[in-house]
Amino acid sequence: MRRRTLLAGAGAALLGTAPLGACTARPVRGGPADAVAEAGRLLAARGRALAAGDVESAAAGCVPSSAGARDELRRADAAAVRAGLVSWAVDVEDVEDLDGDGDPRVRGRLRVRVAGEGREVAGPWGAALVRSDGAWALALPAADGTPHPWDLGDVRAHRVPGGVVLRVRPGGVADEATERVAAEAAEDLPAATARVDAAWGPDWPRGTAVVVVPTTALAARLAGLDPRRAAALDAVAVGQDAALPDGAPAGVRVVLAADRFTRLTRAGRTATLTHELVHVATRATAGARPAADGLRPVPRWLSEGCADHLARQGLDVPATALAAPLLEAVAAGAAPAVPADEDFEATGARLQVAYAAAWTLVTSAARRAGTPAVTALQRRLGTAPEGGGAPAAPLAERLDGACRATLGTGWTDVQRTWRADVAGGLVGWGP
Repeated sequence: MRRRTLLAGAGAALLGTAPLGACTARPVRGGPADAVAEAGRLLAARGRALAAGDVESAAAGCVPSSAGARDELRRADAAAVRAGLVSWAVDVEDVEDLDGDGDPRVRGRLRVRVAGEGREVAGPWGAALVRSDGAWALALPAADGTPHPWDLGDVRAHRVPGGVVLRVRPGGVADEATERVAAEAAEDLPAATARVDAAWGPDWPRGTAVVVVPTTALAARLAGLDPRRAAALDAVAVGQDAALPDGAPAGVRVVLAADRFTRLTRAGRTATLTHELVHVATRATAGARPAADGLRPVPRWLSEGCADHLARQGLDVPATALAAPLLEAVAAGAAPAVPADEDFEATGARLQVAYAAAWTLVTSAARRAGTPAVTALQRRLGTAPEGGGAPAAPLAERLDGACRATLGTGWTDVQRTWRADVAGGLVGWGP
């Protein structure tokens, strides 16, 4: 899997109206409602101060959660401002343990955007609400939630058409591989965005942050992944899969780990970035929700296969090389099987076969019906019925109906043709 979205529920924003710089703690009053109101007020004031670049005011009303935490908070806040922070806001979802003996915990959704991003990026957030000198205060830095690039070190931003590239320098030290990958990403991002526009259409934010870190361990931290899992991925994407207050999906950041990304060829790095932008575009326009059985409205083989199909168009690489893991498995006696969603959560050979199967399946359909037809298939399944998407029905039924409407043939025939292509060694597919 080349991407990961972090799931959490939406919540109502509890935002105060204190003026900029008024993030001072207020005296503790009586009950739980006061604690909830204070949490919203403190967070709203902190957000306004950060958006204005006022690091000192942003730290007011906060107490260190550990030794050296105040210095770390100011460092991270200053790094965020230098990275071009435009907005920082927490939608408070809950304040827990108000009646217990411990400090209440504020939990919610953090929404952040830097200059160059078309949408706010959301993620889970939480911190303790503590009593300090008879007043409520936030214990920061927060231990809950996933970090942002500036939490890992200094950040340099390079804004280009199509978004912004954020180079992370842990300890403020530049890494040669990270700088090289960041420079390439800045060079590739405008053209990759234009390719996605041409294939998918312009109805997506078209402002994506590409975060470049030195190691897969740091990429794992940003994505909330097990480091072993991150080490198997060419790129990951972070961002909560939830709607923002305007009802549209939150944004996504693409994370590239230089120690792995540099192992790809130059063409492979360009294709991987395009692949990730396809995911950004398709998620931004998706409205269908999972069915009652929890199944995704768009199967993973289709979303990953479409992303690879669009990203690899025009590559001067033989199809047999791109599909090698699948062809080798078939030569060893395995029958071509449509990948299950969980296959894309695997590592090693199983993951590689899943991606090769997804790409060949989508490309087989596109060779007969055209690339616009397979993108229409994904859009039809990803759009809610009330928005003109596939009618509500069990997934197998929706898939078959969508195939007939967009590809001109049923799902069974699509699979039969694909298996024949694979059995024939993809003869005639060309580079």
